[in-house]
Amino acid sequence: MKKTIKAALSAAVVCLSALIMSVCVHAETEDFEAPLNKVKSTNGDWGQSLTLDKSDFDCSRITPDSVVKVEFELDGDPANSNAPVELILFNYTTADPQIWAKIEPFEYDNTSASFNYETMILRYGSDDLSTVDNLCIGDTGTPLTVTKLTITNCTVPEVTTTEAETTTSVIEITDPPVQETTAAPATTAPAEQESDGGIPIVLIVVITVVIAVAVVAVIIIIKSKKRFY
Repeated sequence: MKKTIKAALSAAVVCLSALIMSVCVHAETEDFEAPLNKVKSTNGDWGQSLTLDKSDFDCSRITPDSVVKVEFELDGDPANSNAPVELILFNYTTADPQIWAKIEPFEYDNTSASFNYETMILRYGSDDLSTVDNLCIGDTGTPLTVTKLTITNCTVPEVTTTEAETTTSVIEITDPPVQETTAAPATTAPAEQESDGGIPIVLIVVITVVIAVAVVAVIIIIKSKKRFY
């Protein structure tokens, strides 16, 4: 009977571990969809329809699992047998000579194309994509207009506190309002707001699973005792 209980608890622990790991992995990456305010139509002379600088997207967020997916509209039939669109990684600040790496898609048609990590670092010559100044989408001889750009499985950017926010926080702490009786509720507000975030939801799921495992274990123990007596 002890072996049965031990097996049941072990299986529950494995399921719980898998659940926690899946939640953590999911939280580590996200898909990025580029704003289209910089999009322009090309004239078919190997121009760029969309250029993102580091303020738009930091290429260091790209991971080995990332795929750059582009949707576009062509103005006419493809001018050659090559893919009608290309991805360009441009380094003009730290590389000497400058790097203008053209990446071909691993799959494409006349409305969409996808680029993978392996080809990007191969053409760029390095897996350190933090040095990329611009990520561009251009034509290969046929006028086109980008309609959507998505980069999957990107690392989540860290949230940084600006100097202005830090200064404001210091002022609020060192110079409290004249009505000191309202200071105590203000200090408890962050805790209330934090309970509405994503982490408590994960904790609720974990606690629920643990309770369920405990209930199953108790039921098994009770049944085993009845059989014994």
